[in-house]
Amino acid sequence: MTTPPFDDNPFRSPDYAPPPAPMPPAPGQQPMPPVPGQRPIPHWFTTKVRITLIACVVAALGLGSLGAMSIYWLDHSGPPSEGDCLYLTREGAGKLAYHRVTCSADNATYKVENTYRGAIACASGDYVRFRLGSGAGQTLCLALNVSTGECLRDVDDEATIAKVGCSDPAAQERVEVFLASFGSEDICQDADKVLMYGGPPRRTVCLLRTGENI
Repeated sequence: MTTPPFDDNPFRSPDYAPPPAPMPPAPGQQPMPPVPGQRPIPHWFTTKVRITLIACVVAALGLGSLGAMSIYWLDHSGPPSEGDCLYLTREGAGKLAYHRVTCSADNATYKVENTYRGAIACASGDYVRFRLGSGAGQTLCLALNVSTGECLRDVDDEATIAKVGCSDPAAQERVEVFLASFGSEDICQDADKVLMYGGPPRRTVCLLRTGENI
């Protein structure tokens, strides 16, 4: 049993039968004019409706991308603060990423000595300048987190520099730190590299090539 078509005209005769739907025109034939009294079939996907739907889809995709970016950059513990320690890695497109660790950890290569809002130059010294975010963002000034007697490898690459045992074949430089010394390299005799940090504390870090006297 089929359901009869709905008729919203209460004054029609019970014997009334709706006219048959028009046949589609043959190729090259003009469409038949509408039958008098017959309602036109609504066409929901008009040009205006299609434009509105496309705009909604584009807006939804844009909001989805923004949410993904917000989650990607979200750090529940917040950005590093002065005194925090971390190490760096090189990610895609040559960008550097930081990883926060305790300052006593073997991979705690850097200590955040100063933080600034915006793209600010670090104070006088040999700091690694690390920018967080885009636009104003934040600037971290990183100093080597080292002590006298420690040894390092890959000292020329801020993303792979690491502490190693001085007997490790990969060890390149031995560290000597002189506190309250800043502005003169004379204190580092025969050093391959001299790093100065304004602190606090003010200090000079001498990197000496490893050898028999370790």
